[in-house]
Amino acid sequence: MTSRYRAVVFDLDGVLWDGEPLYHEAFNIVLRPLGHEVASEEYEQIIGSSVDAAWDWVIGRFELTTPPDQLQAAYDAIVLDLLSQPVEPLPGVRETIARLKSIPVPVGLASASLRQWVDATLTGIGLDGEFDTTVSASEVERAKPAPDLYLMAAEKLGVPAAECIAVEDTRTGVASARAAGMFVVQVRAASTALPPIAEADAVIESYAEFDFGPLGG
Repeated sequence: MTSRYRAVVFDLDGVLWDGEPLYHEAFNIVLRPLGHEVASEEYEQIIGSSVDAAWDWVIGRFELTTPPDQLQAAYDAIVLDLLSQPVEPLPGVRETIARLKSIPVPVGLASASLRQWVDATLTGIGLDGEFDTTVSASEVERAKPAPDLYLMAAEKLGVPAAECIAVEDTRTGVASARAAGMFVVQVRAASTALPPIAEADAVIESYAEFDFGPLGG
């Protein structure tokens, strides 16, 4: 990164906290009574997808005949229950956000999760109120990999997307942020971290490697 950037927009699951194991387990809690289970290697195919897209994949994979609305309602209830249990954010997240705010740099969040999940997660990890704006899949027409989430976050922050750094962990998320015109950092700190994504502009293994220089810090 050589040019100056003016804001940072974070994804949520897999970026601020190790959330994917929870969502994976929620899928299987719904599926086990039906005689199915999503294996870890299969779940990797839907990490970063919207809830609708993920369930479309699961329904097709197992040729389910249960109405999609019924499956998603059960899944939503399970996720919200699991999210009610407090957990810690990934190492270095609190310190990174605190330093960004001290520069000061506007900090946003752009998550493909539903609004109620985003709010519950931020409360659970103790980061509610820490962001200048939060955008969820509930507020946009198109989910990732479309750029809508990141474009809306940039607009709400009052910073051109081209002057924002996005922090992501999945191919879908990286594609979304790049489509919005942001500089994309892939963070590989979660247990479900993917191999380095070629389309990312930078790859870090932990927040200790986050470069504040281009943000004036």
